[in-house]
Amino acid sequence: MQFTRKFATWTAVAALGVAGLFAAETTQANRPWHGHGRGQFMSQLNLTDAQKTQAKSIFQDARQSSQPVRQQLMETRKSLRAAVKANDTAQIQQLSTVMGSEMGQLTAIRSSASAKVYQTLTPEQKQKADELAQARRARHQAAKPGVNN
Repeated sequence: MQFTRKFATWTAVAALGVAGLFAAETTQANRPWHGHGRGQFMSQLNLTDAQKTQAKSIFQDARQSSQPVRQQLMETRKSLRAAVKANDTAQIQQLSTVMGSEMGQLTAIRSSASAKVYQTLTPEQKQKADELAQARRARHQAAKPGVNN
């Protein structure tokens, strides 16, 4: 029983930490072309005006469709904070699961939008996008202290 209580507490702490990161991320995502460094990434692909317009529309649609999920996530986060303060381990576990599902929905929406934009790229732009993504992953891994690559 003690292990279950500790696990639930650590799950809640981790969920709150991820939620804090997500809150900062959604603030940036509300500014066109600035969420996740997308602006710099997109500018390096030398998109045509038509591609830029299409990408902007795709990402705006994704933001609109994710709005209800983001709102629900904020409510879940509030409930989770209350459960932590009340030391309600069952509620913490349940809300952490809900929160994970909501974050998964947001990831699916964003990934679908990115996939749609990727399909509009020329073969050269796709190659450049893949190279940029690989370089970004390498920088991210190099920045992690104590991680063996």
